[in-house]
Amino acid sequence: MSAENGSLKAIFFALGGNLAIAIIKSIVATVTSSTALLAEAIHSFADCSNQIFLLIGNKRSAKRPTEQHPFGFGKEEYFWGFMVAILLFFVGAVFSIYEGVHKLFNASEINYVYWSFGVIIISILIETKSFFIAKSEFNKKYKGVKLYRALKESTDTNLFVILMEDFAALLGLTFVLISTLLAWLFNPIFDAIGSIFVGLLLASVSIFLSNELRKLIIGENITRDLRNKLKTKVAENPIINHVNNINAMVIGRSRYLLIVSVDIENNVLAGEVEVQLNEIRNDLIAISPEILFVYIDVRNTNRSTC
Repeated sequence: MSAENGSLKAIFFALGGNLAIAIIKSIVATVTSSTALLAEAIHSFADCSNQIFLLIGNKRSAKRPTEQHPFGFGKEEYFWGFMVAILLFFVGAVFSIYEGVHKLFNASEINYVYWSFGVIIISILIETKSFFIAKSEFNKKYKGVKLYRALKESTDTNLFVILMEDFAALLGLTFVLISTLLAWLFNPIFDAIGSIFVGLLLASVSIFLSNELRKLIIGENITRDLRNKLKTKVAENPIINHVNNINAMVIGRSRYLLIVSVDIENNVLAGEVEVQLNEIRNDLIAISPEILFVYIDVRNTNRSTC
Protein backbone atom coordinates (compact mmCIF):
# COMPACT_ATOMS: atom_id res chain seq x y z
CA MET A 1 0.00 0.00 0.00
CA SER A 2 1.38 3.43 -0.96
CA ALA A 3 1.87 6.16 1.64
CA GLU A 4 -0.96 8.16 0.03
CA ASN A 5 -3.38 5.22 0.18
CA GLY A 6 -2.36 4.62 3.79
CA SER A 7 -3.15 8.25 4.64
CA LEU A 8 -6.55 8.05 2.93
CA LYS A 9 -7.36 4.80 4.72
CA ALA A 10 -6.66 6.47 8.07
CA ILE A 11 -8.78 9.51 7.11
CA PHE A 12 -11.82 7.52 5.93
CA PHE A 13 -11.80 5.21 8.94
CA ALA A 14 -11.47 8.18 11.30
CA LEU A 15 -14.29 10.05 9.49
CA GLY A 16 -16.68 7.10 9.69
CA GLY A 17 -15.83 6.41 13.32
CA ASN A 18 -16.11 10.04 14.41
CA LEU A 19 -19.44 10.57 12.66
CA ALA A 20 -20.97 7.52 14.34
CA ILE A 21 -19.52 8.50 17.71
CA ALA A 22 -20.61 12.15 17.38
CA ILE A 23 -24.25 11.23 16.73
CA ILE A 24 -24.38 8.74 19.61
CA LYS A 25 -22.64 11.13 22.01
CA SER A 26 -25.02 13.97 21.12
CA ILE A 27 -28.12 11.87 21.75
CA VAL A 28 -26.85 10.48 25.05
CA ALA A 29 -25.48 13.87 26.19
CA THR A 30 -28.95 15.38 25.65
CA VAL A 31 -30.69 12.57 27.55
CA THR A 32 -28.22 12.48 30.46
CA SER A 33 -27.47 16.24 30.71
CA SER A 34 -23.74 15.42 30.80
CA THR A 35 -21.63 18.48 29.97
CA ALA A 36 -18.44 16.43 29.62
CA LEU A 37 -20.13 14.10 27.14
CA LEU A 38 -21.51 17.11 25.23
CA ALA A 39 -17.96 18.47 25.00
CA GLU A 40 -16.85 15.12 23.59
CA ALA A 41 -19.74 15.19 21.08
CA ILE A 42 -18.61 18.62 19.86
CA HIS A 43 -15.06 17.26 19.73
CA SER A 44 -16.21 14.41 17.48
CA PHE A 45 -18.19 16.71 15.16
CA ALA A 46 -15.13 18.98 14.92
CA ASP A 47 -13.03 15.93 14.03
CA CYS A 48 -15.50 15.04 11.25
CA SER A 49 -15.08 18.53 9.78
CA ASN A 50 -11.33 18.16 10.15
CA GLN A 51 -11.26 14.94 8.13
CA ILE A 52 -13.28 16.64 5.37
CA PHE A 53 -10.71 19.46 5.34
CA LEU A 54 -7.92 16.88 5.07
CA LEU A 55 -9.65 15.23 2.10
CA ILE A 56 -9.99 18.63 0.40
CA GLY A 57 -6.30 19.30 1.01
CA ASN A 58 -5.37 15.84 -0.27
CA LYS A 59 -7.35 16.42 -3.48
CA ARG A 60 -6.09 19.95 -4.16
CA SER A 61 -2.45 19.15 -3.40
CA ALA A 62 -2.45 16.50 -6.15
CA LYS A 63 -3.07 19.04 -8.93
CA ARG A 64 -0.43 19.25 -11.66
CA PRO A 65 2.07 22.15 -11.66
CA THR A 66 1.13 25.19 -13.73
CA GLU A 67 3.05 28.14 -15.13
CA GLN A 68 1.90 30.18 -12.14
CA HIS A 69 2.75 27.39 -9.67
CA PRO A 70 5.73 25.55 -11.22
CA PHE A 71 6.50 23.53 -8.09
CA GLY A 72 2.96 22.20 -7.79
CA PHE A 73 0.25 22.57 -5.15
CA GLY A 74 1.68 20.32 -2.45
CA LYS A 75 1.42 23.00 0.24
CA GLU A 76 -2.38 23.11 -0.17
CA GLU A 77 -2.37 20.12 2.17
CA TYR A 78 -0.67 22.19 4.87
CA PHE A 79 -3.11 25.10 4.49
CA TRP A 80 -6.12 22.82 4.99
CA GLY A 81 -4.32 21.10 7.85
CA PHE A 82 -3.85 24.52 9.44
CA MET A 83 -7.59 25.08 9.06
CA VAL A 84 -8.07 21.84 11.01
CA ALA A 85 -6.00 23.24 13.89
CA ILE A 86 -8.02 26.48 13.90
CA LEU A 87 -11.35 24.61 13.89
CA LEU A 88 -10.16 22.30 16.65
CA PHE A 89 -9.29 25.30 18.80
CA PHE A 90 -12.28 27.57 18.27
CA VAL A 91 -15.04 24.96 17.84
CA GLY A 92 -13.72 22.19 20.07
CA ALA A 93 -11.57 23.78 22.77
CA VAL A 94 -13.35 27.10 23.33
CA PHE A 95 -16.83 25.54 23.37
CA SER A 96 -15.80 22.75 25.76
CA ILE A 97 -14.17 25.17 28.20
CA TYR A 98 -17.16 27.53 28.00
CA GLU A 99 -19.63 24.73 28.72
CA GLY A 100 -17.48 23.43 31.56
CA VAL A 101 -17.20 26.84 33.23
CA HIS A 102 -20.95 27.37 32.83
CA LYS A 103 -21.63 23.98 34.45
CA LEU A 104 -19.32 24.83 37.37
CA PHE A 105 -21.83 27.45 38.49
CA ASN A 106 -24.91 25.46 37.49
CA ALA A 107 -24.01 21.91 38.48
CA SER A 108 -26.72 19.28 38.06
CA GLU A 109 -26.80 15.53 38.40
CA ILE A 110 -26.25 13.30 35.38
CA ASN A 111 -29.39 11.39 34.36
CA TYR A 112 -29.30 7.79 33.13
CA VAL A 113 -25.61 7.60 33.96
CA TYR A 114 -25.31 4.04 32.62
CA TRP A 115 -26.04 5.38 29.14
CA SER A 116 -23.09 7.72 29.53
CA PHE A 117 -20.80 4.90 30.59
CA GLY A 118 -22.00 2.77 27.68
CA VAL A 119 -21.39 5.38 24.98
CA ILE A 120 -18.02 6.39 26.46
CA ILE A 121 -16.79 2.79 26.47
CA ILE A 122 -18.05 2.18 22.91
CA SER A 123 -16.38 5.42 21.81
CA ILE A 124 -13.09 4.37 23.41
CA LEU A 125 -13.20 1.07 21.49
CA ILE A 126 -13.87 2.81 18.15
CA GLU A 127 -11.23 5.48 18.74
CA THR A 128 -8.71 2.82 19.79
CA LYS A 129 -9.24 1.02 16.48
CA SER A 130 -8.89 4.28 14.54
CA PHE A 131 -5.75 5.23 16.49
CA PHE A 132 -4.02 1.91 15.83
CA ILE A 133 -4.85 2.08 12.11
CA ALA A 134 -3.30 5.56 11.93
CA LYS A 135 -0.33 4.48 14.04
CA SER A 136 0.20 1.39 11.88
CA GLU A 137 0.30 3.50 8.71
CA PHE A 138 2.57 6.01 10.46
CA ASN A 139 4.96 3.27 11.59
CA LYS A 140 5.18 1.87 8.06
CA LYS A 141 6.40 5.22 6.83
CA TYR A 142 8.66 6.04 9.79
CA LYS A 143 9.89 2.59 10.75
CA GLY A 144 12.51 2.65 13.50
CA VAL A 145 12.00 6.37 14.25
CA LYS A 146 10.74 7.46 17.66
CA LEU A 147 7.16 8.73 17.56
CA TYR A 148 7.84 12.29 18.76
CA ARG A 149 10.75 12.73 16.35
CA ALA A 150 8.66 11.33 13.50
CA LEU A 151 5.83 13.76 14.30
CA LYS A 152 8.29 16.67 14.28
CA GLU A 153 9.88 15.58 10.98
CA SER A 154 6.79 14.31 9.14
CA THR A 155 5.60 16.13 6.02
CA ASP A 156 2.43 14.01 5.79
CA THR A 157 -0.32 16.20 7.23
CA ASN A 158 -2.99 13.53 6.94
CA LEU A 159 -1.25 10.94 9.07
CA PHE A 160 0.07 13.11 11.87
CA VAL A 161 -3.17 15.11 12.19
CA ILE A 162 -5.27 11.93 12.38
CA LEU A 163 -2.80 10.38 14.82
CA MET A 164 -2.87 13.44 17.10
CA GLU A 165 -6.68 13.69 16.88
CA ASP A 166 -7.17 10.04 17.80
CA PHE A 167 -4.68 10.26 20.65
CA ALA A 168 -6.43 13.37 21.99
CA ALA A 169 -9.81 11.64 21.64
CA LEU A 170 -8.62 8.59 23.60
CA LEU A 171 -7.10 10.72 26.34
CA GLY A 172 -10.20 12.92 26.51
CA LEU A 173 -12.58 9.97 26.65
CA THR A 174 -10.56 8.34 29.41
CA PHE A 175 -10.76 11.49 31.50
CA VAL A 176 -14.48 11.92 30.73
CA LEU A 177 -15.05 8.34 31.90
CA ILE A 178 -13.27 9.14 35.17
CA SER A 179 -15.01 12.50 35.63
CA THR A 180 -18.43 10.95 34.92
CA LEU A 181 -17.78 8.25 37.49
CA LEU A 182 -16.70 10.85 40.08
CA ALA A 183 -19.73 13.03 39.26
CA TRP A 184 -22.02 10.05 39.78
CA LEU A 185 -20.39 8.88 43.02
CA PHE A 186 -19.48 12.18 44.68
CA ASN A 187 -20.28 15.56 43.14
CA PRO A 188 -21.74 16.73 39.77
CA ILE A 189 -19.01 19.37 39.62
CA PHE A 190 -16.61 16.70 38.31
CA ASP A 191 -18.68 16.60 35.12
CA ALA A 192 -17.83 20.26 34.55
CA ILE A 193 -14.16 19.61 35.30
CA GLY A 194 -14.20 16.85 32.68
CA SER A 195 -15.51 19.27 30.06
CA ILE A 196 -12.84 21.87 30.92
CA PHE A 197 -10.11 19.22 30.69
CA VAL A 198 -11.33 18.17 27.22
CA GLY A 199 -11.19 21.82 26.15
CA LEU A 200 -7.65 22.30 27.47
CA LEU A 201 -6.57 19.07 25.79
CA LEU A 202 -8.00 20.18 22.44
CA ALA A 203 -6.34 23.59 22.81
CA SER A 204 -2.96 21.92 23.43
CA VAL A 205 -3.29 19.64 20.41
CA SER A 206 -4.41 22.49 18.15
CA ILE A 207 -1.46 24.67 19.23
CA PHE A 208 0.99 21.81 18.57
CA LEU A 209 -0.54 21.09 15.15
CA SER A 210 -0.68 24.74 14.11
CA ASN A 211 2.99 25.23 15.02
CA GLU A 212 4.11 22.15 13.06
CA LEU A 213 2.00 23.16 10.06
CA ARG A 214 3.26 26.75 10.25
CA LYS A 215 6.81 25.46 9.80
CA LEU A 216 5.78 23.35 6.82
CA ILE A 217 3.91 26.24 5.18
CA ILE A 218 6.91 28.54 5.62
CA GLY A 219 9.17 25.85 4.13
CA GLU A 220 11.02 23.51 6.47
CA ASN A 221 14.48 22.12 5.69
CA ILE A 222 15.44 18.45 5.51
CA THR A 223 17.09 16.95 8.59
CA ARG A 224 20.70 17.76 9.45
CA ASP A 225 21.65 14.08 9.13
CA LEU A 226 20.31 13.92 5.58
CA ARG A 227 21.98 17.22 4.66
CA ASN A 228 25.33 15.88 5.88
CA LYS A 229 24.82 12.65 3.93
CA LEU A 230 24.05 14.58 0.74
CA LYS A 231 26.97 16.94 1.33
CA THR A 232 29.36 13.99 1.67
CA LYS A 233 28.07 12.52 -1.60
CA VAL A 234 28.51 15.80 -3.47
CA ALA A 235 32.05 16.22 -2.10
CA GLU A 236 33.03 12.82 -3.52
CA ASN A 237 32.61 14.06 -7.09
CA PRO A 238 36.02 14.68 -8.75
CA ILE A 239 35.23 18.20 -10.01
CA ILE A 240 34.09 19.50 -6.61
CA ASN A 241 36.61 21.62 -4.74
CA HIS A 242 34.30 22.59 -1.88
CA VAL A 243 30.63 22.21 -0.92
CA ASN A 244 29.54 25.60 0.41
CA ASN A 245 26.11 24.55 1.64
CA ILE A 246 23.11 22.34 0.97
CA ASN A 247 19.60 23.48 1.83
CA ALA A 248 16.15 22.27 0.98
CA MET A 249 12.56 23.44 1.28
CA VAL A 250 9.51 21.24 1.65
CA ILE A 251 7.04 21.85 -1.19
CA GLY A 252 4.52 19.17 -0.28
CA ARG A 253 4.12 15.77 1.32
CA SER A 254 7.45 13.95 0.82
CA ARG A 255 8.49 16.54 -1.76
CA TYR A 256 11.55 18.76 -1.50
CA LEU A 257 13.33 21.39 -3.54
CA LEU A 258 17.12 21.14 -3.03
CA ILE A 259 19.67 23.92 -3.56
CA VAL A 260 23.38 23.03 -3.59
CA SER A 261 26.17 25.62 -3.65
CA VAL A 262 29.61 24.35 -4.73
CA ASP A 263 33.06 25.52 -5.81
CA ILE A 264 34.57 23.42 -8.59
CA GLU A 265 38.17 22.68 -9.45
CA ASN A 266 39.99 25.05 -11.80
CA ASN A 267 40.54 24.20 -15.46
CA VAL A 268 37.56 21.84 -15.79
CA LEU A 269 35.98 21.90 -19.24
CA ALA A 270 32.42 23.19 -19.46
CA GLY A 271 31.22 19.97 -21.07
CA GLU A 272 32.66 17.91 -18.23
CA VAL A 273 31.08 20.22 -15.67
CA GLU A 274 27.65 19.67 -17.20
CA VAL A 275 28.10 15.89 -17.20
CA GLN A 276 29.28 15.80 -13.59
CA LEU A 277 26.53 18.12 -12.35
CA ASN A 278 23.90 15.84 -13.90
CA GLU A 279 25.59 12.91 -12.18
CA ILE A 280 25.45 14.77 -8.86
CA ARG A 281 21.72 15.42 -9.35
CA ASN A 282 21.07 11.75 -10.04
CA ASP A 283 23.15 10.68 -7.02
CA LEU A 284 21.25 13.02 -4.68
CA ILE A 285 17.84 11.88 -5.91
CA ALA A 286 18.96 8.25 -5.56
CA ILE A 287 19.82 8.89 -1.90
CA SER A 288 16.52 10.67 -1.22
CA PRO A 289 13.73 10.10 -3.79
CA GLU A 290 11.68 12.75 -1.96
CA ILE A 291 13.88 15.37 -3.68
CA LEU A 292 11.98 16.43 -6.81
CA PHE A 293 14.04 19.44 -7.89
CA VAL A 294 17.81 19.96 -7.60
CA TYR A 295 19.45 23.31 -8.33
CA ILE A 296 23.24 23.52 -8.24
CA ASP A 297 24.87 26.92 -7.87
CA VAL A 298 28.45 26.83 -9.20
CA ARG A 299 30.39 29.64 -7.53
CA ASN A 300 33.83 29.09 -9.09
CA THR A 301 33.82 30.50 -12.62
CA ASN A 302 37.59 30.27 -13.15
CA ARG A 303 37.50 27.33 -15.54
CA SER A 304 38.25 26.58 -19.18
CA THR A 305 35.55 26.35 -21.83
CA CYS A 306 35.35 23.65 -24.45
